[in-house]
Amino acid sequence: MDKFLHKVRDTIKAYHMLPDRAKVLVGLSGGADSVALVLALRELGYTVWTCHLHHGLRGAEADRDQAFCAAFCKAQGLTMETRQVDAAQAARMGRESVETAARRLRYAFFRDLCPQGPVATAHTANDNLETMLFHIARGAGTAGLSGIPPVREGIIRPLIGCTRQEVEAFLQVRGQDFVQDSTNFSAEYTRNRIRMEAVPALTAVNSRAVEHAAALSARLRLDEDYLQRQAAQMLVRQGAGWQIGPLRQAHPALRARALRQLGEEYGAGALSARHVAALEALLENAIPSAQLDLPGGVCARREYNILVLERPSAPDSWARLEIPVSGCGTFGVDGLRVTIRRIENDQVFYKSFNTFWVRCDTIDLSTCVLRTRRTGDRVRLNARGGSKTLKKCMIEKKIPSARRDRLAVLADRLGIIAVQSVGVDIGRRIGDGAMFEIQFEG
Repeated sequence: MDKFLHKVRDTIKAYHMLPDRAKVLVGLSGGADSVALVLALRELGYTVWTCHLHHGLRGAEADRDQAFCAAFCKAQGLTMETRQVDAAQAARMGRESVETAARRLRYAFFRDLCPQGPVATAHTANDNLETMLFHIARGAGTAGLSGIPPVREGIIRPLIGCTRQEVEAFLQVRGQDFVQDSTNFSAEYTRNRIRMEAVPALTAVNSRAVEHAAALSARLRLDEDYLQRQAAQMLVRQGAGWQIGPLRQAHPALRARALRQLGEEYGAGALSARHVAALEALLENAIPSAQLDLPGGVCARREYNILVLERPSAPDSWARLEIPVSGCGTFGVDGLRVTIRRIENDQVFYKSFNTFWVRCDTIDLSTCVLRTRRTGDRVRLNARGGSKTLKKCMIEKKIPSARRDRLAVLADRLGIIAVQSVGVDIGRRIGDGAMFEIQFEG
Protein backbone atom coordinates (compact mmCIF):
# COMPACT_ATOMS: atom_id res chain seq x y z
CA MET A 1 0.00 0.00 0.00
CA ASP A 2 1.49 3.35 -1.05
CA LYS A 3 1.71 6.49 1.07
CA PHE A 4 -1.37 8.07 -0.50
CA LEU A 5 -3.60 5.10 0.33
CA HIS A 6 -2.18 5.01 3.85
CA LYS A 7 -3.23 8.66 4.29
CA VAL A 8 -6.72 8.03 2.98
CA ARG A 9 -7.16 4.92 5.15
CA ASP A 10 -5.88 6.72 8.26
CA THR A 11 -8.21 9.69 7.64
CA ILE A 12 -11.22 7.39 7.29
CA LYS A 13 -10.35 5.64 10.56
CA ALA A 14 -9.44 8.80 12.47
CA TYR A 15 -12.82 10.40 11.77
CA HIS A 16 -14.88 7.17 11.77
CA MET A 17 -16.05 7.86 8.25
CA LEU A 18 -16.82 4.34 7.08
CA PRO A 19 -16.92 0.82 8.47
CA ASP A 20 -14.85 -1.74 6.61
CA ARG A 21 -16.20 -2.68 3.16
CA ALA A 22 -19.08 -0.21 3.42
CA LYS A 23 -20.98 1.05 0.40
CA VAL A 24 -20.37 4.73 -0.35
CA LEU A 25 -21.64 7.22 -2.92
CA VAL A 26 -18.92 9.38 -4.49
CA GLY A 27 -19.58 12.75 -6.13
CA LEU A 28 -17.68 12.38 -9.42
CA SER A 29 -16.84 15.47 -11.48
CA GLY A 30 -14.16 13.86 -13.64
CA GLY A 31 -11.42 16.02 -12.14
CA ALA A 32 -8.25 14.59 -10.65
CA ASP A 33 -9.47 14.70 -7.04
CA SER A 34 -12.76 12.83 -7.56
CA VAL A 35 -11.21 10.25 -9.90
CA ALA A 36 -8.47 9.57 -7.34
CA LEU A 37 -11.09 9.27 -4.60
CA VAL A 38 -13.01 6.60 -6.50
CA LEU A 39 -9.86 4.58 -7.18
CA ALA A 40 -8.55 4.92 -3.62
CA LEU A 41 -11.80 3.81 -2.02
CA ARG A 42 -12.04 0.79 -4.30
CA GLU A 43 -8.44 -0.21 -3.59
CA LEU A 44 -9.19 0.07 0.13
CA GLY A 45 -12.04 -2.43 -0.24
CA TYR A 46 -15.10 -0.18 -0.23
CA THR A 47 -18.10 -0.65 -2.52
CA VAL A 48 -18.41 2.49 -4.61
CA TRP A 49 -21.22 3.97 -6.65
CA THR A 50 -21.07 7.43 -8.19
CA CYS A 51 -23.12 10.42 -9.21
CA HIS A 52 -22.42 13.24 -11.64
CA LEU A 53 -24.23 16.58 -11.77
CA HIS A 54 -24.26 18.52 -15.04
CA HIS A 55 -24.66 22.14 -13.93
CA GLY A 56 -25.81 23.45 -17.32
CA LEU A 57 -22.69 25.60 -17.50
CA ARG A 58 -19.62 25.54 -19.78
CA GLY A 59 -21.51 24.10 -22.78
CA ALA A 60 -19.61 21.42 -24.69
CA GLU A 61 -16.93 21.16 -22.02
CA ALA A 62 -19.52 20.09 -19.45
CA ASP A 63 -20.88 17.53 -21.91
CA ARG A 64 -17.33 16.23 -22.31
CA ASP A 65 -16.95 15.88 -18.54
CA GLN A 66 -20.16 13.87 -18.26
CA ALA A 67 -19.09 11.60 -21.13
CA PHE A 68 -15.69 11.07 -19.49
CA CYS A 69 -17.33 10.12 -16.16
CA ALA A 70 -19.67 7.68 -17.91
CA ALA A 71 -16.77 6.02 -19.73
CA PHE A 72 -14.64 5.90 -16.57
CA CYS A 73 -17.42 4.26 -14.56
CA LYS A 74 -18.14 1.76 -17.33
CA ALA A 75 -14.46 0.79 -17.43
CA GLN A 76 -14.46 0.40 -13.63
CA GLY A 77 -17.75 -1.49 -13.59
CA LEU A 78 -19.43 1.20 -11.49
CA THR A 79 -23.00 2.51 -11.37
CA MET A 80 -23.35 6.25 -12.07
CA GLU A 81 -26.42 8.40 -11.45
CA THR A 82 -26.67 11.64 -13.46
CA ARG A 83 -28.77 14.79 -13.33
CA GLN A 84 -28.72 18.03 -15.31
CA VAL A 85 -29.67 21.38 -13.77
CA ASP A 86 -29.51 25.04 -14.74
CA ALA A 87 -27.24 26.55 -12.08
CA ALA A 88 -27.27 30.00 -13.70
CA GLN A 89 -31.06 30.21 -13.57
CA ALA A 90 -31.07 28.90 -10.00
CA ALA A 91 -28.60 31.63 -9.07
CA ARG A 92 -30.83 34.33 -10.55
CA MET A 93 -33.92 32.99 -8.80
CA GLY A 94 -32.11 32.63 -5.49
CA ARG A 95 -30.27 35.95 -5.84
CA GLU A 96 -26.96 34.25 -5.16
CA SER A 97 -23.70 33.65 -6.97
CA VAL A 98 -23.48 30.88 -9.55
CA GLU A 99 -20.86 29.17 -7.35
CA THR A 100 -23.24 29.17 -4.38
CA ALA A 101 -26.20 27.97 -6.42
CA ALA A 102 -24.13 25.18 -7.99
CA ARG A 103 -23.00 23.99 -4.57
CA ARG A 104 -26.56 24.06 -3.23
CA LEU A 105 -27.84 22.03 -6.18
CA ARG A 106 -24.97 19.59 -5.87
CA TYR A 107 -25.65 18.82 -2.22
CA ALA A 108 -29.39 18.57 -2.89
CA PHE A 109 -28.55 15.92 -5.51
CA PHE A 110 -26.50 14.02 -2.94
CA ARG A 111 -29.34 14.13 -0.39
CA ASP A 112 -31.88 12.90 -2.95
CA LEU A 113 -29.73 9.90 -3.86
CA CYS A 114 -28.47 9.07 -0.39
CA PRO A 115 -30.46 10.92 2.32
CA GLN A 116 -28.62 9.38 5.28
CA GLY A 117 -25.18 9.16 3.66
CA PRO A 118 -22.44 8.32 3.43
CA VAL A 119 -21.57 10.55 0.47
CA ALA A 120 -17.87 11.08 -0.20
CA THR A 121 -16.63 14.30 -1.77
CA ALA A 122 -13.08 14.84 -3.01
CA HIS A 123 -12.01 17.90 -1.00
CA THR A 124 -8.26 17.93 -0.37
CA ALA A 125 -5.89 19.71 1.98
CA ASN A 126 -5.43 22.36 -0.74
CA ASP A 127 -9.18 22.98 -0.80
CA ASN A 128 -9.06 23.29 2.96
CA LEU A 129 -6.34 25.97 2.86
CA GLU A 130 -8.18 27.87 0.14
CA THR A 131 -11.35 27.79 2.25
CA MET A 132 -9.48 29.05 5.33
CA LEU A 133 -8.01 31.95 3.34
CA PHE A 134 -11.41 32.73 1.84
CA HIS A 135 -12.94 32.90 5.33
CA ILE A 136 -10.09 35.08 6.61
CA ALA A 137 -10.75 37.53 3.78
CA ARG A 138 -14.46 37.62 4.67
CA GLY A 139 -13.79 38.19 8.38
CA ALA A 140 -14.69 34.79 9.78
CA GLY A 141 -14.18 33.63 13.36
CA THR A 142 -12.72 30.41 14.70
CA ALA A 143 -15.39 28.24 13.08
CA GLY A 144 -14.54 29.63 9.65
CA LEU A 145 -10.82 29.25 10.26
CA SER A 146 -11.41 25.58 11.08
CA GLY A 147 -11.77 25.01 7.36
CA ILE A 148 -13.65 22.13 5.75
CA PRO A 149 -14.94 19.57 8.28
CA PRO A 150 -13.86 15.98 7.51
CA VAL A 151 -17.38 14.76 8.39
CA ARG A 152 -20.63 16.69 8.48
CA GLU A 153 -24.27 15.64 8.05
CA GLY A 154 -23.55 12.45 6.14
CA ILE A 155 -20.83 14.00 3.94
CA ILE A 156 -17.34 12.52 4.34
CA ARG A 157 -14.05 13.81 2.88
CA PRO A 158 -11.46 11.02 2.84
CA LEU A 159 -8.90 13.12 0.90
CA ILE A 160 -8.91 16.05 3.33
CA GLY A 161 -5.43 15.13 4.59
CA CYS A 162 -3.92 14.75 1.08
CA THR A 163 -2.39 17.50 -1.03
CA ARG A 164 -3.28 18.08 -4.66
CA GLN A 165 0.27 17.16 -5.59
CA GLU A 166 -0.18 13.77 -3.90
CA VAL A 167 -3.45 13.23 -5.73
CA GLU A 168 -1.89 13.81 -9.14
CA ALA A 169 1.12 11.63 -8.30
CA PHE A 170 -1.28 8.80 -7.30
CA LEU A 171 -3.05 9.03 -10.67
CA GLN A 172 0.18 9.26 -12.61
CA VAL A 173 1.48 5.98 -11.13
CA ARG A 174 -1.74 4.26 -12.23
CA GLY A 175 -1.76 5.87 -15.66
CA GLN A 176 -5.24 7.26 -15.01
CA ASP A 177 -6.27 10.39 -16.89
CA PHE A 178 -8.84 12.97 -15.80
CA VAL A 179 -10.50 16.14 -17.12
CA GLN A 180 -9.68 19.77 -16.39
CA ASP A 181 -12.36 22.39 -15.75
CA SER A 182 -11.26 25.46 -17.68
CA THR A 183 -13.11 27.77 -15.27
CA ASN A 184 -10.64 26.71 -12.57
CA PHE A 185 -8.14 29.01 -14.28
CA SER A 186 -10.42 32.04 -14.53
CA ALA A 187 -9.52 34.94 -12.25
CA GLU A 188 -13.19 35.93 -12.32
CA TYR A 189 -13.86 33.64 -9.35
CA THR A 190 -12.61 34.51 -5.86
CA ARG A 191 -11.51 30.99 -4.98
CA ASN A 192 -9.52 30.73 -8.20
CA ARG A 193 -7.61 33.91 -7.37
CA ILE A 194 -6.81 32.47 -3.95
CA ARG A 195 -5.66 29.21 -5.57
CA MET A 196 -3.56 30.90 -8.25
CA GLU A 197 -2.11 33.80 -6.24
CA ALA A 198 -2.38 33.42 -2.45
CA VAL A 199 -1.53 29.72 -2.08
CA PRO A 200 1.62 29.88 -4.26
CA ALA A 201 2.78 32.90 -2.22
CA LEU A 202 2.39 30.89 0.99
CA THR A 203 4.09 27.79 -0.35
CA ALA A 204 6.96 29.99 -1.49
CA VAL A 205 7.41 31.00 2.14
CA ASN A 206 7.09 27.37 3.34
CA SER A 207 6.73 24.41 1.02
CA ARG A 208 4.59 22.62 3.63
CA ALA A 209 2.11 25.46 4.07
CA VAL A 210 -0.81 23.30 2.87
CA GLU A 211 -0.02 20.56 5.40
CA HIS A 212 0.53 23.05 8.22
CA ALA A 213 -2.82 24.66 7.48
CA ALA A 214 -4.45 21.22 7.66
CA ALA A 215 -2.89 20.63 11.08
CA LEU A 216 -4.01 24.07 12.27
CA SER A 217 -7.59 23.53 11.12
CA ALA A 218 -7.69 20.18 12.96
CA ARG A 219 -6.55 21.87 16.20
CA LEU A 220 -9.06 24.68 15.73
CA ARG A 221 -11.87 22.17 15.21
CA LEU A 222 -11.02 20.58 18.55
CA ASP A 223 -10.98 23.97 20.26
CA GLU A 224 -14.22 24.98 18.59
CA ASP A 225 -15.95 21.74 19.60
CA TYR A 226 -15.00 22.36 23.24
CA LEU A 227 -16.12 25.99 23.17
CA GLN A 228 -19.43 25.08 21.54
CA ARG A 229 -20.12 22.52 24.27
CA GLN A 230 -19.30 25.09 26.96
CA ALA A 231 -21.47 27.70 25.23
CA ALA A 232 -24.46 25.34 25.20
CA GLN A 233 -24.32 25.30 29.01
CA MET A 234 -25.01 29.05 29.01
CA LEU A 235 -28.46 28.37 27.52
CA VAL A 236 -30.73 27.82 30.53
CA ARG A 237 -34.34 27.20 29.59
CA GLN A 238 -37.14 29.02 31.36
CA GLY A 239 -40.63 28.81 29.98
CA ALA A 240 -40.66 29.74 26.31
CA GLY A 241 -37.14 31.20 26.33
CA TRP A 242 -33.74 31.33 27.99
CA GLN A 243 -32.56 33.04 31.13
CA ILE A 244 -30.71 36.26 30.37
CA GLY A 245 -28.58 36.13 33.55
CA PRO A 246 -26.26 33.25 32.52
CA LEU A 247 -25.77 34.81 29.08
CA ARG A 248 -24.89 38.22 30.49
CA GLN A 249 -22.41 36.69 32.94
CA ALA A 250 -20.77 34.40 30.37
CA HIS A 251 -17.37 35.08 28.82
CA PRO A 252 -17.90 36.96 25.53
CA ALA A 253 -16.44 34.02 23.54
CA LEU A 254 -19.05 31.67 25.02
CA ARG A 255 -21.91 34.17 24.89
CA ALA A 256 -21.40 34.83 21.16
CA ARG A 257 -21.37 31.10 20.42
CA ALA A 258 -24.47 30.50 22.53
CA LEU A 259 -26.35 33.23 20.67
CA ARG A 260 -25.25 31.80 17.33
CA GLN A 261 -26.52 28.40 18.44
CA LEU A 262 -29.92 29.93 19.12
CA GLY A 263 -29.90 31.62 15.73
CA GLU A 264 -29.19 28.30 14.00
CA GLU A 265 -31.87 26.51 16.02
CA TYR A 266 -34.56 29.01 15.04
CA GLY A 267 -33.65 29.26 11.35
CA ALA A 268 -31.82 32.58 11.39
CA GLY A 269 -28.78 30.90 9.81
CA ALA A 270 -25.18 31.71 10.63
CA LEU A 271 -25.48 35.02 12.48
CA SER A 272 -22.96 37.69 11.53
CA ALA A 273 -20.88 39.58 14.09
CA ARG A 274 -23.28 42.51 13.64
CA HIS A 275 -26.31 40.41 14.56
CA VAL A 276 -24.52 38.87 17.54
CA ALA A 277 -23.61 42.35 18.78
CA ALA A 278 -27.26 43.41 18.41
CA LEU A 279 -28.37 40.41 20.48
CA GLU A 280 -25.79 41.22 23.15
CA ALA A 281 -27.14 44.78 23.27
CA LEU A 282 -30.64 43.36 23.65
CA LEU A 283 -29.50 41.44 26.71
CA GLU A 284 -28.36 44.71 28.29
CA ASN A 285 -31.30 46.83 27.12
CA ALA A 286 -33.08 48.68 29.93
CA ILE A 287 -36.42 48.26 28.14
CA PRO A 288 -37.91 45.01 29.52
CA SER A 289 -39.76 44.22 26.27
CA ALA A 290 -37.15 45.32 23.72
CA GLN A 291 -36.91 43.31 20.51
CA LEU A 292 -35.04 43.10 17.21
CA ASP A 293 -35.35 41.34 13.87
CA LEU A 294 -32.87 38.68 12.76
CA PRO A 295 -32.36 37.01 9.36
CA GLY A 296 -34.87 34.42 8.23
CA GLY A 297 -37.83 36.32 9.67
CA VAL A 298 -36.80 35.46 13.22
CA CYS A 299 -37.70 37.90 15.99
CA ALA A 300 -35.66 38.14 19.22
CA ARG A 301 -37.15 39.87 22.20
CA ARG A 302 -36.78 40.30 25.92
CA GLU A 303 -39.54 39.24 28.24
CA TYR A 304 -38.02 40.96 31.27
CA ASN A 305 -35.32 38.45 32.35
CA ILE A 306 -36.00 35.98 29.54
CA LEU A 307 -34.71 35.98 25.95
CA VAL A 308 -37.20 34.62 23.44
CA LEU A 309 -36.58 33.83 19.77
CA GLU A 310 -39.47 32.98 17.49
CA ARG A 311 -40.84 33.25 14.01
CA PRO A 312 -43.75 35.68 14.37
CA SER A 313 -46.96 34.03 13.29
CA ALA A 314 -49.63 35.74 11.26
CA PRO A 315 -52.10 37.73 13.38
CA ASP A 316 -54.50 35.35 15.10
CA SER A 317 -57.91 35.21 13.49
CA TRP A 318 -59.57 35.81 16.86
CA ALA A 319 -57.64 39.02 17.58
CA ARG A 320 -60.42 41.13 16.03
CA LEU A 321 -63.32 39.06 17.34
CA GLU A 322 -65.89 39.87 19.99
CA ILE A 323 -67.45 36.58 21.00
CA PRO A 324 -70.85 36.85 22.73
CA VAL A 325 -71.00 35.22 26.18
CA SER A 326 -74.63 34.54 26.95
CA GLY A 327 -74.37 32.67 30.25
CA CYS A 328 -72.83 29.50 31.63
CA GLY A 329 -70.75 27.29 29.34
CA THR A 330 -67.54 27.45 27.33
CA PHE A 331 -67.07 30.23 24.81
CA GLY A 332 -64.34 31.20 22.34
CA VAL A 333 -61.85 29.60 19.99
CA ASP A 334 -58.44 27.99 20.46
CA GLY A 335 -56.20 30.40 22.35
CA LEU A 336 -59.09 32.65 23.40
CA ARG A 337 -61.46 30.65 25.53
CA VAL A 338 -63.37 31.05 28.78
CA THR A 339 -65.55 28.68 30.80
CA ILE A 340 -68.25 30.13 33.06
CA ARG A 341 -70.27 28.17 35.63
CA ARG A 342 -72.69 29.23 38.33
CA ILE A 343 -71.79 28.38 41.95
CA GLU A 344 -73.34 29.09 45.32
CA ASN A 345 -71.66 30.54 48.40
CA ASP A 346 -71.66 27.24 50.26
CA GLN A 347 -69.82 25.41 47.48
CA VAL A 348 -66.13 24.51 47.92
CA PHE A 349 -63.90 26.05 45.27
CA TYR A 350 -60.19 26.26 44.79
CA LYS A 351 -58.25 29.29 43.59
CA SER A 352 -56.00 28.92 40.57
CA PHE A 353 -53.97 31.41 38.53
CA ASN A 354 -56.59 32.03 35.84
CA THR A 355 -59.79 31.26 37.74
CA PHE A 356 -61.83 34.18 39.16
CA TRP A 357 -65.16 34.62 40.94
CA VAL A 358 -67.63 37.44 40.37
CA ARG A 359 -71.08 38.30 41.60
CA CYS A 360 -73.74 37.29 39.12
CA ASP A 361 -75.67 40.51 39.63
CA THR A 362 -72.69 42.63 38.47
CA ILE A 363 -72.64 41.23 34.93
CA ASP A 364 -74.89 42.34 32.08
CA LEU A 365 -75.12 39.08 30.13
CA SER A 366 -76.93 40.75 27.26
CA THR A 367 -73.76 42.70 26.39
CA CYS A 368 -71.09 40.33 27.77
CA VAL A 369 -68.30 39.46 25.28
CA LEU A 370 -64.98 37.67 25.16
CA ARG A 371 -62.30 39.67 23.32
CA THR A 372 -58.74 40.93 23.46
CA ARG A 373 -57.69 44.29 24.94
CA ARG A 374 -58.78 47.58 23.39
CA THR A 375 -57.47 51.11 23.55
CA GLY A 376 -58.95 52.81 26.60
CA ASP A 377 -59.49 49.62 28.62
CA ARG A 378 -59.27 50.28 32.37
CA VAL A 379 -59.57 48.02 35.39
CA ARG A 380 -59.47 48.42 39.19
CA LEU A 381 -57.77 45.42 40.77
CA ASN A 382 -57.74 46.43 44.46
CA ALA A 383 -59.45 48.77 46.92
CA ARG A 384 -56.37 50.88 47.64
CA GLY A 385 -56.42 52.91 44.46
CA GLY A 386 -58.43 53.93 41.46
CA SER A 387 -58.63 52.26 38.10
CA LYS A 388 -55.58 51.88 35.85
CA THR A 389 -55.18 51.34 32.18
CA LEU A 390 -55.03 47.68 31.31
CA LYS A 391 -51.67 48.28 29.64
CA LYS A 392 -50.21 49.62 32.89
CA CYS A 393 -51.58 46.66 34.84
CA MET A 394 -49.96 44.27 32.38
CA ILE A 395 -46.64 46.09 32.67
CA GLU A 396 -46.80 45.95 36.47
CA LYS A 397 -47.42 42.21 36.28
CA LYS A 398 -44.44 41.90 33.90
CA ILE A 399 -46.47 40.43 31.08
CA PRO A 400 -44.30 40.57 27.93
CA SER A 401 -45.54 43.00 25.29
CA ALA A 402 -45.74 40.21 22.69
CA ARG A 403 -48.33 38.39 24.88
CA ARG A 404 -50.50 41.34 25.84
CA ASP A 405 -52.62 41.31 22.69
CA ARG A 406 -53.20 37.57 23.06
CA LEU A 407 -54.76 37.60 26.53
CA ALA A 408 -58.49 37.09 26.90
CA VAL A 409 -60.66 39.90 28.26
CA LEU A 410 -64.20 39.35 29.54
CA ALA A 411 -66.22 42.59 29.42
CA ASP A 412 -69.72 44.00 29.18
CA ARG A 413 -71.23 47.45 28.59
CA LEU A 414 -70.05 48.52 32.06
CA GLY A 415 -66.39 47.71 31.33
CA ILE A 416 -63.91 44.97 32.11
CA ILE A 417 -65.00 42.03 34.24
CA ALA A 418 -61.79 39.97 34.28
CA VAL A 419 -58.56 39.63 32.29
CA GLN A 420 -56.54 36.49 31.74
CA SER A 421 -53.30 36.48 33.79
CA VAL A 422 -54.19 39.89 35.27
CA GLY A 423 -57.19 39.63 37.56
CA VAL A 424 -60.81 40.59 38.17
CA ASP A 425 -62.19 44.10 38.58
CA ILE A 426 -62.81 44.72 42.28
CA GLY A 427 -66.34 45.95 41.57
CA ARG A 428 -67.29 42.47 40.33
CA ARG A 429 -65.80 40.41 43.13
CA ILE A 430 -67.34 37.89 45.45
CA GLY A 431 -70.23 39.04 47.61
CA ASP A 432 -73.47 37.66 48.94
CA GLY A 433 -75.58 35.51 46.69
CA ALA A 434 -74.85 33.49 43.60
CA MET A 435 -71.53 33.77 41.81
CA PHE A 436 -70.01 32.97 38.48
CA GLU A 437 -66.71 31.11 38.31
CA ILE A 438 -64.74 32.40 35.37
CA GLN A 439 -61.89 30.21 34.11
CA PHE A 440 -59.68 31.33 31.25
CA GLU A 441 -57.90 28.78 29.11
CA GLY A 442 -54.18 28.64 30.02
